[in-house]
Amino acid sequence: MTDALLEIAGIRVGYPVSGGDTRVVVDELSLSLGAGHIGCLLGASGCGKTTVLRAVAGFEPVLEGSIDVKGRRVAAPGLTLPPEQRKVGMMFQDYALFPHLDAATNVAFGLRALSRDARRARVEEMLMLVGLADRGGAYPHELSGGQQQRVALARALAPDPALLLLDEPFSNLDTDTRQHLAAELRDLLKASGATVLMVTHDQAEAFTMADQIGVMDGGRILQWDSAEALYRRPLDRFVAGFIGRGTLVPAAALGLARGGEVLLRPHALRPDPDGAVRAELVALAFRGPGHVASLRLSGGTVVEVDLEDVSGMSGLVAGAPVRLRLADDGMVAFD
Repeated sequence: MTDALLEIAGIRVGYPVSGGDTRVVVDELSLSLGAGHIGCLLGASGCGKTTVLRAVAGFEPVLEGSIDVKGRRVAAPGLTLPPEQRKVGMMFQDYALFPHLDAATNVAFGLRALSRDARRARVEEMLMLVGLADRGGAYPHELSGGQQQRVALARALAPDPALLLLDEPFSNLDTDTRQHLAAELRDLLKASGATVLMVTHDQAEAFTMADQIGVMDGGRILQWDSAEALYRRPLDRFVAGFIGRGTLVPAAALGLARGGEVLLRPHALRPDPDGAVRAELVALAFRGPGHVASLRLSGGTVVEVDLEDVSGMSGLVAGAPVRLRLADDGMVAFD
């Protein structure tokens, strides 16, 4: 038994192809998400993350494994509970607002089973939650992208789903708006008490929004963990290279008495005239508020180093030798 609100156990999802074969898109994927938590599937296009969302929503059957929502089995081989019976809400990439309906009527769309008074009260509650209490009469084209997103969120939350699914919730917004709204959306979701599973390809969004993140590749979750653990303690070479900035280099290039590879984060090396690491300066550039040095290690690997103070490299030109020391907290070793 588990107290997880969403329990995915070893699901496999695929599509038939010519010759009677099946192209597997999601392979033996498992995760648990507690009530009130925000989980995120993070990965590049084609890794299978949206297919997982569709399987949870009821749009795709599972070939193996099972999906439970609030202790109720909604999917297994031979069992595909219809989407409307799963107590699962979904906010789509394009928000899917009805252009001919105002904001309040859009929010009310999934509440037709309620009485008129109950429906009106729920719509007012949801619009107030998302900060649009005075915009209920506005049509989608009269709202900004961020306001449309909030209306879509209010509509998804209005029927009180056990689980809310978000499919690339910021894909239609510009970069500056994304960064602002990610934190705002997290606050709104936490205030609502919703349990959320979202998918994105953007690490900044995942880190801002989620309590737990699953890094996906090839239809599998390689690590399901907090943002900090993924960054500081990646369990897999792919995760190490995918999360944050960093470069995998041979341990020998750093003069370490061990085999294997080391992930170097941008703060892992510091200029030091007595340092044990020898490198060659490739370039030094200001990127505000500090500088970034590109360094070629022995063996030819080029790494980036963030520098707040460049006094140790003042006057150096490309090709100049540089000595550096290692900062332990910027390295992750792999055998």
